[in-house]
Amino acid sequence: MTNRIRATVAAIALFAATTPVIALAQSDAAGRPGLTGWSVVGTETVSGRPVIDVQTGWPSTTFGYTFGTSASSDIGLRFGLLYGYEGTTNSQFGLSFYAPLRFQVLENRDFKLVLHVDPGLKLYTMSSAQFGFQFPVGIVMGFPVQPNLEIGVGLDLNMTLIVTGHFSPQFIFGPAVGPYVEYHPAPNLSVGLNTRFGAAIDAYSSYQGISGGTNTNFAFTTQLFLGYRLP
Repeated sequence: MTNRIRATVAAIALFAATTPVIALAQSDAAGRPGLTGWSVVGTETVSGRPVIDVQTGWPSTTFGYTFGTSASSDIGLRFGLLYGYEGTTNSQFGLSFYAPLRFQVLENRDFKLVLHVDPGLKLYTMSSAQFGFQFPVGIVMGFPVQPNLEIGVGLDLNMTLIVTGHFSPQFIFGPAVGPYVEYHPAPNLSVGLNTRFGAAIDAYSSYQGISGGTNTNFAFTTQLFLGYRLP
């Protein structure tokens, strides 16, 4: 009987000692800075339930559907209405369809890094329609600052090959960098702002006596976004 009492007392003491530690660990996990296991523009790739989103601003409004391909990668399908020519201040209507792929290459409590590539198609409806292939690549560096909130910066190399039109072939490329912020007010909801600022360098061929060359323009992206993780 004495041994049983001693064992019971020891068990109670062990439980009393470990319960605050367990509660503290659970509280720390619940209050850990960063997003809720997925993101629209940040560094949390989508796994499990897919995500739909809309991003609107300059130079486009795009609609997306993103689903996971592994625990650290995802792929999206995006359709865009274009208002500007390659992100420059030159207004031009067009359409785009592309499939962004994201790969999480580094993750810890304070810093995360994602690599992405966004292959797709573009069509500009000018007097002479321009059709081309895009294949931007880039990285996104995210800093979880508090629960459900991440800020960071993206660095992209935009590349588009225009294969039809007066000055085709045209190769338009240039670097772009800019900050973003993403906030999850609810586990299945995301809002934020995504930006990039850089250059669009247009290398074009000759046309009707006009010699080919290069032309550089300021280019930028500034878009608000809303994302929803499907039940």
